[in-house]
Amino acid sequence: MSKTSENVSYGFRFQEQPYPFVMNLWNVGWETQTDQAYRWDGTKRMEREKIVFQYTLSGYGELVHEGTLYKVEAGQAFFVSLPSAHCYYYPEEETEPWEFLYVTIEGKEALRLQKHMENKYGPVFSLQKDSEPIRRLFKLYAETAAGEIQDSYTGSQKAYEFILSCFRFLEVPPKQVVKEPLARAIRYIEANYARPLTLEEIAQEAGWSKYYFIKQFKTELNITPMNYVTIIRIKKAASLLAQTDDTIAEVAYQVGMDDPNYFTKVFKKTVGVSASKFRKNEDNHLIDYIVTEW
Repeated sequence: MSKTSENVSYGFRFQEQPYPFVMNLWNVGWETQTDQAYRWDGTKRMEREKIVFQYTLSGYGELVHEGTLYKVEAGQAFFVSLPSAHCYYYPEEETEPWEFLYVTIEGKEALRLQKHMENKYGPVFSLQKDSEPIRRLFKLYAETAAGEIQDSYTGSQKAYEFILSCFRFLEVPPKQVVKEPLARAIRYIEANYARPLTLEEIAQEAGWSKYYFIKQFKTELNITPMNYVTIIRIKKAASLLAQTDDTIAEVAYQVGMDDPNYFTKVFKKTVGVSASKFRKNEDNHLIDYIVTEW
C-alpha cells in the first residue's frame, strides 16, 4: 500500500523488560485513502495478539469478516483481531476518499475483550462522533501528536481507557434524560426518603395516575418506583453505617425503614455484604457515598 502526505501514523515501541502490562498501545493514525491498493488481509499480517479499531469519518471502506461483506460508512467502526479471517480495503469502484481514525492495541486482555464484543455485537457497529469511544480516540491521536505519550505506563492506561469505553458503550447504553414529571418524582423521593412514602403520593408529585406513573418510571429507568426508593435508602444507610456509631436498627429508622430485619436483608442483597460486616470493614469509614447497581 502507498501513503499520501495526508496519512499520519504513530507507532509505540516501549522497551521495559520484563514487560509489565497485558495491554498497550501499538499504533494510532488518521488517514485519508484514495488508493485502491489499500488492503489489509488479517490472515497474512505478521502482527500477533493485537486488535484494530478503525472508525470512518467520511466516505466508506469495506470489510470482509469470516466471509461476510460489510460496508463501513461514516459513523461506523470495525473491530478485528490479528490474526483472524478478515480483510479491509478501499473499494475498487469508489471515487470518494475514505477518511478514518484507527488504533491498534496489543495484548491478551485486549484480545479477550475484543472477542467478547465481536461475538456479542459483530465486527461492525455505529457510533456518533460525540460518543465516549470516539472522543477518546480523537484525544488519543491529539495527545500522541503532541508527544504526551512517552512510556508504556501511559500507553497502557490509554489502551485500557479506550477499550473499556468501547465495552461500556456497547454493554451499558447511556441513560436518557428523564421526562420532567419523572424528574420531579425523583427529586421528591431523594428529599423525603427518610419518612414513609407511598406510590400514590410520589405519583401525585409527577402529576400522573399511580398505574401510569409505575409504567412510565419502569420504562424510563428500568426499575420500579419503590425499588428506587429502597436503593436511595440503602445508599444513605451505607453512609451512616460508615460515618456514625448509630446501631443498625437506628440507621434503619433514619432512612425510613421501620423493620430492622427487613433492612438487614435488603442491605445485604443490595450491597453484597451484611450491614454489620460492612461496618466492620475499616476502609468503608472513608466512604461518603456508595455507588451500586440498581
